Amino acid sequence: MCPAPGDHRPEKAAADSPQSLSQLEDVDLVRRAAGGDEAAFGVLIERFGGLVLGLSRRKVGRDDADDVAQDALLHIWRSLPSLREPRAFIGWLSRLVQNRAHRWIQQKQRKRVVLQQARSELLARARHRSKESTSFETDELVHRLPDEMRLALQWKYIEGHSYEEIGERLGMSFHQVDYLMRRARAALRKELKRSESAKGGSA
Repeated sequence: MCPAPGDHRPEKAAADSPQSLSQLEDVDLVRRAAGGDEAAFGVLIERFGGLVLGLSRRKVGRDDADDVAQDALLHIWRSLPSLREPRAFIGWLSRLVQNRAHRWIQQKQRKRVVLQQARSELLARARHRSKESTSFETDELVHRLPDEMRLALQWKYIEGHSYEEIGERLGMSFHQVDYLMRRARAALRKELKRSESAKGGSA
């Protein structure tokens, strides 16, 4: 795994060949990676990537393990400069992976609860609206959208929440929310055109 573009890291050590790096002890690789050596970090991933994935699977299950492992590896790369004792790397890595997995579980549970609560609220509101109104018809079209799209539109255009607030509820970054909103608006336009075509055909 390569570090995220734009990460600010200390100045890199002199480049070595993969063969020479593979001869180094773990502690030396950790020191070099903590100093910004991406090649040394790559060798560490080769050695300990299986451990990271295995810990992730035990904590979150097979379906989410790859995502948790990628998140943990990125966090390891960013946090290595703060590791005071390179010889404690394996224990430090294990704790970090478990912490990231626990955070992942909490976010997923919180997102599930938010989606369930919002779905119930939207259904309750829809039942109290007149079936003759245009707003109800639009609501019906919105309700055909996937949960995350529907809730994003509701929170943004009805309740007035910011992208940051929506992202906090859904466990998404600002850019992920922006992409979700664009997809949701496109999907709603598609549903509106389909509804208008159906009306025209039945007229």
